[in-house]
Amino acid sequence: MKRLLSPKELADAIGVSESSLKRWADAGRLQVARTEGGHRRIPIAEAVRFIRDTGAVVVRPDLLGLIGVPAVNDARAASTLDERLYQALLVGDGPVVRALVLGTYLQGEPVARLADGPIRAAMTRLGELWRHDSQGIFLEHRATDLCVQAVVALRGLIEPPADGPVAVGGAPELDPYILPSMLAAAVLAAAGLRTVNLGPATPLASLRHAVAHHDARVVWLALTSTLPDALVDDLGGFARELAAAGRTLILGGQRRADAAAARRAVHVGSMSELAAFAAGLVAGRHDDGA
Repeated sequence: MKRLLSPKELADAIGVSESSLKRWADAGRLQVARTEGGHRRIPIAEAVRFIRDTGAVVVRPDLLGLIGVPAVNDARAASTLDERLYQALLVGDGPVVRALVLGTYLQGEPVARLADGPIRAAMTRLGELWRHDSQGIFLEHRATDLCVQAVVALRGLIEPPADGPVAVGGAPELDPYILPSMLAAAVLAAAGLRTVNLGPATPLASLRHAVAHHDARVVWLALTSTLPDALVDDLGGFARELAAAGRTLILGGQRRADAAAARRAVHVGSMSELAAFAAGLVAGRHDDGA
């Protein structure tokens, strides 16, 4: 994805004049960098912030590097977002899935609410199809892949501060689900953490290596599959180990209750709770002068 935009590119992307955009930059509403020749350039993360904060309508997504994504207005024109996303996933329409997810984010919706709302609702419905439709598993797996592609593109629009705390995580051993940990990574990144997502079926030993390598402040685990008793015991010890080092283990997902014995961990019931905790952690870090 393109990381720097000229004022003309951003102006054309949101359907305004280049002179207006330059005035907003000069007034401090839009932060710009300068090339050696003195030309204004806008980082994609700042362009996204400006679009979200001002409610600008993206009429040329391609100019933001969002190739193959229809204009936001076209993508959100019909029905409710939940139903539109479900139908796009059901028929395998990847461009519309990306347009709905990215367009809704650009219009100001938090990542956590996207995850807790339309994405969760659509994937839950698709996950029930196998009960009465022989194509159900195929449809669910294809939809998961389309959601993964959309979340990858969404993460490309989020650029945490270079000095933000590091969070590492994934899903535990024997848990094959890829999407929950990806969404958690996106939510944490949106809150200002630099995230390293190790994905599904990640052994605790690998998490320990990642914590040490990245000096991570936060570790998250998305628990979707039933946890073996031995892993529950290990999680309790892992949470205590991290807490003793001034780090935090966050547990969430459908099977988080399996790990209730991990009392030194933070247990979250939704992506919105995860976002709230992460925002508090980042704010506290700034208050402490870190």
